Amino acid sequence: MAVVPDVREPYRSVLYQMVDGIRKTASVRLLEIPGTPGAPQTQALSVADERVLIALGSTALDATSSLSTQIPIVVGAIVAPAGQPPLPGISLESDPGALFEQLLRLRPGIRTVHWLYRPARSGWLLERAQAAARKLKLELVAVATDDARAAAQGYQEILNSADSATEALWLSQDPALVNDDSTLPDILNRAWANNIVVFSGSVQHVAHGVLFALFPDNEAMGADLARLALAHASGKTARFEPNRGLRRAINRRTAEHLGVRLAAADYDLVLPAR
Repeated sequence: MAVVPDVREPYRSVLYQMVDGIRKTASVRLLEIPGTPGAPQTQALSVADERVLIALGSTALDATSSLSTQIPIVVGAIVAPAGQPPLPGISLESDPGALFEQLLRLRPGIRTVHWLYRPARSGWLLERAQAAARKLKLELVAVATDDARAAAQGYQEILNSADSATEALWLSQDPALVNDDSTLPDILNRAWANNIVVFSGSVQHVAHGVLFALFPDNEAMGADLARLALAHASGKTARFEPNRGLRRAINRRTAEHLGVRLAAADYDLVLPAR
C-alpha cells in the first residue's frame, strides 16, 4: 500500500509521478490522506491484507508511523532519516557518489570538493559522501554549520581562495544555508569571477547559474522505492539511502564560461533554453 497526502501542485505531481513508478514495479493499493496534519481521515488506515506500506512525504509518514509494529514501512519524498531506528527509504537528496562521478566527467582534474552542510538535515549523508569521495580519490572538505551567516562567510572564503583547476564546491540544497535571493547570487558571482565549478542536487540552482545538478527522476525513484519495499517485506536488510534515480541538468552559459565541453544529448535539461 502507498499512502500519499492530498497536496497542492507542483508537489502533487511529484508524488504521483513516484506512484506511477511504484505501480510499474509492483502491485499497490493507493490511499490518499488529507494534506494537512491532524485533519480527519476520509479512509481508514487498514493494513490487514498488506505486505508493506510506502509512505510518501512527511505528512504520510506522520499518519502511518504508529503502524510500524504491524507492518514494514518504507518512506520516500523526505530529506533526512525518520524514526528510531531510522525507517528504510529513499531521500530526496542526490547520491553523493553520482554527483562526484558527474563532476569528474566534466572536470577530471578536480581533486578537492568543498561542502558546507547542516547536521540536522544532511549529517546522515556525511559518511556516505566521505566513502564516495575516497572511492574516487577525491578529498572531501566537509564543514558543519547551523548558522546562515557563518555559511555565507564560509562560501566566500572557499570561492575566494580555491584553485579553479583542482577544487570545486558542492552546494547544499538546504534553504537554511543557501538563500536564493541573497546567498546564492553572491556564491555564483564569486564562482563566475574565479572560474570555480559549483554543482548541486537542485535543478533550480542550475537555472540560476550552477554548472550542473543531478535531480530526482520521480518515476525512477518510485520504482526504486517499490523494489526496496518488496525487499524489506521479504526480510532483507533495507536502509535509508540517498536517491540514485536521477536526471541531469546543466547550465549552457556556465559551461561555456568554464570551458566545459557540452554534449546536450547527455542531459535531460539544458538551461537556459535557447
